[in-house]
Amino acid sequence: MLVCARYLSKALILAAVALFFYGAAWNYATRRYLEGFVDAIVPLNGTPEQKSEALLDWLRHAPERRRGLADQASPRDPVGVVQDARLLKVCGSASNAFINLAEAAGVKTRRLLLLNASGGSKHVVVEVEWGDRWVVVDPSFRAVFRAGSGRPLTKEELHNPETFQDAISRIPDYNPDYTFERTVHLRLTRIPLIGTFLGRALEFLFPRWEEMANWGYLPEHPSLWPVVLSVPLVLFGIAIGVLVGRYNCSRLGAKTFRFCKLLVETRRVLLQKSV
Repeated sequence: MLVCARYLSKALILAAVALFFYGAAWNYATRRYLEGFVDAIVPLNGTPEQKSEALLDWLRHAPERRRGLADQASPRDPVGVVQDARLLKVCGSASNAFINLAEAAGVKTRRLLLLNASGGSKHVVVEVEWGDRWVVVDPSFRAVFRAGSGRPLTKEELHNPETFQDAISRIPDYNPDYTFERTVHLRLTRIPLIGTFLGRALEFLFPRWEEMANWGYLPEHPSLWPVVLSVPLVLFGIAIGVLVGRYNCSRLGAKTFRFCKLLVETRRVLLQKSV
């Protein structure tokens, strides 16, 4: 049993190391591909607004791809999405493509989910940092939400029904049901058992916790999943190794104690006989 536990500890640590390097290599290769891809789309020295508009223009004229690629592409694979014109017509994957390419171009973005009354996701858009404001872009409709004056709008401004209706009047065929009454960056309710409680706890302890980080980064970057998985694996492997080591030490200690006691008893008997 101890031998099996020792081998299990080593196997987990080796698997964790392999996953870490695999994920790191995958992430590096993906990053390099997207950087090369985006260099041909956006102006290298442009402002975040210019780069965003260039990405939206590319989405409007995304070239057709071979059917084989469309059938094999994953909606969460950054490389597969930008190669698949079919996926670029879906709000979630179109937003992922925009986010991944914008990130490669040095533009800060974050995914924004529009929720219905029951808490389900009805549409996905993107917030982009332009200067000191986070404006809303809809990659699936290839548009920036703007006021009548042309000023880009934030999700807080689009929460106003009149502002929202005015903005979508300039976006052809936009679905008026995609409103901004309820928005989140990460749907914690999808986590089994604790999701709802965790969301309420974070809202109580840190009212603006969603704004503290880009929480949607990891779920939409599968190349990082092996790296994240390697952490608990290596910790679990080390824990098993420590437990096995402690158990061996306790057994060795007990044997040493019995051996010393035997020596003492033997000495006492020999001394009695000599007397």
